[in-house]
Amino acid sequence: MTRDDDHPSPPNEPRSPDIRPAIIFDLDGTLADTLDDITDAVNELLGAIGRPLVKTDDMRGLIGEGLPILIQRASGISDSDVIAELVDRYRPVYTSRMLRKTRLYPGIEGLLDALTAADVAMCVLSNKPHVYTLPICDALLSRWPFVRCCGHTDGYQRKPDPTKAVELAGAMGRKPCDTMFVGDSTVDIATARAAGMRSVAVTWGFRRRAELLAAEPDQLIDEPMALVNLVGPT
Repeated sequence: MTRDDDHPSPPNEPRSPDIRPAIIFDLDGTLADTLDDITDAVNELLGAIGRPLVKTDDMRGLIGEGLPILIQRASGISDSDVIAELVDRYRPVYTSRMLRKTRLYPGIEGLLDALTAADVAMCVLSNKPHVYTLPICDALLSRWPFVRCCGHTDGYQRKPDPTKAVELAGAMGRKPCDTMFVGDSTVDIATARAAGMRSVAVTWGFRRRAELLAAEPDQLIDEPMALVNLVGPT
């Protein structure tokens, strides 16, 4: 796969066989089912500006590349100034409802319990703005020892830019080749590839299995506990 000149291919380092890999998780569609709250907030905004509402199932394909792109896709508006205004209007709407229906996916609690017991270092990296990512992680993930939970901030490019992912690997004391990136989208697979990490795509999230397979992840899993086997013996 070709990459932008700004992000040359990472060195093809083999994984260290005696080191348990660390894991970077995506949030929306991977650990947390945020779909209903996002859909409700977007539709509240669309209704206020007289735009057609988006069906929940259709919202799946709009999420994952940051808030401005989500609003652009949902509204059908391309003017960047208008989108910026709509993003500002969306923020308080989503803030008021982002934990009404959002829950961890079935099986995630057991997975995180098992990974914690195996002393696997974990982080979260989302394209969701950090101002939303952090309270969701605080509400749903605080019982597990995540090293860091990061959403998008102005100082970094969004995924699939690998910069933040590589930084998080370092925070967990791992090289990228000793880190797994687990997510539900082609963006997550591309992030892992750009960072020199092992990509694990999950099928219970927002993207279709065929779409994930076409992106050629290193592994594809259908249920959370399958990840424990990929990490290695406990």
